[in-house]
Amino acid sequence: MKERFTRLYEYNLWANQLFVDVLKSQVYKNEKITAVFTHIGNAQLIWLDRITHSEENVPKVWDVGNLPDAIELVKRSSQRWLDFIYSQEEYENIIEYKNSQGEVYETRISDILTHVANHSTHHRGQLATLLRAEEIDPPASDFIFYIRA
Repeated sequence: MKERFTRLYEYNLWANQLFVDVLKSQVYKNEKITAVFTHIGNAQLIWLDRITHSEENVPKVWDVGNLPDAIELVKRSSQRWLDFIYSQEEYENIIEYKNSQGEVYETRISDILTHVANHSTHHRGQLATLLRAEEIDPPASDFIFYIRA
């Protein structure tokens, strides 16, 4: 399981970096682009903190800053997930946490890992649509492109 999640989160880091490269090199007007990109980093840190309780200054789900801050957040949170996976031995443990509305849930770590990766992919798809609306070509970030690279 460790190998599978390592590969998935190495892909996540790679795909997020592709979007960093595009966002840094293009001028866009729609503020939703920065908001959605920031949300990827926010969610990654929020979920990691639910498991590890080790994050400082955990953001709110839709906190938005400027693009340089968002880039740093996404890079840092993506790497923190990889570091967690490298050090993790047990993926079937169930953790208890509160969601952003304060509701309590119990979920397996493996399911959270799957959710966070899929969540990031979902929002990169939204980013691709928003970038196309600005006539900016989004990067080809499908998993198969990562494998081929």
